[in-house]
Amino acid sequence: MEKRIIIAGSGGQGTLFLGKLITYAAMHEDKEVTWFPSYGAEMRGGTASCTVIVSDEMIGSPVVKNADLLIVLNEASYNKFAGRLVRGGTIIYDSSLIDSPKFIHGATLIPIPASEIAASLKNKAAANMALIGSFAALSHIADKDSLLSALTEITPSRRKNSLEINKKIFMKGYDFAKDSQGSDRRHKANSPTG
Repeated sequence: MEKRIIIAGSGGQGTLFLGKLITYAAMHEDKEVTWFPSYGAEMRGGTASCTVIVSDEMIGSPVVKNADLLIVLNEASYNKFAGRLVRGGTIIYDSSLIDSPKFIHGATLIPIPASEIAASLKNKAAANMALIGSFAALSHIADKDSLLSALTEITPSRRKNSLEINKKIFMKGYDFAKDSQGSDRRHKANSPTG
């Protein structure tokens, strides 16, 4: 098993943090993993992305040209990175911010109203937690418990007061994704109408 992931958004949305979470969770599960961050000069508000590779075997190169899975936090990042998805890949995206995602032939599109989920728990800035919870429910790349342990481990001390609410948002995203499996929220983009 080797999965290549791109996580993309803008600075301040917690894009790089999500990559670290997946990386630490995979290490907890004794998997091979790489994490490669990239961000614009003006970090907050500028573009931010990272790539993660999770594998059962040694990883030859940390470079991800095409991804099996995209986690996308805003529309500009969706438009920029959707073309790097392998045929048959999956896109988990914040449907609160991306109304009409660009057509990607053969992709599985999974809309998660992440910003709405986070806002319902009075922390709209933590939409990334709803997306990573959904990732845990749908991807089978990293276990929910490993991700929650990693969240506790890598949350900086200055943000420890937000840890419990972040875990609640994570679980709400997880439950939303589990409930939506098999429903019409998840669809293959086999035609322009989805």
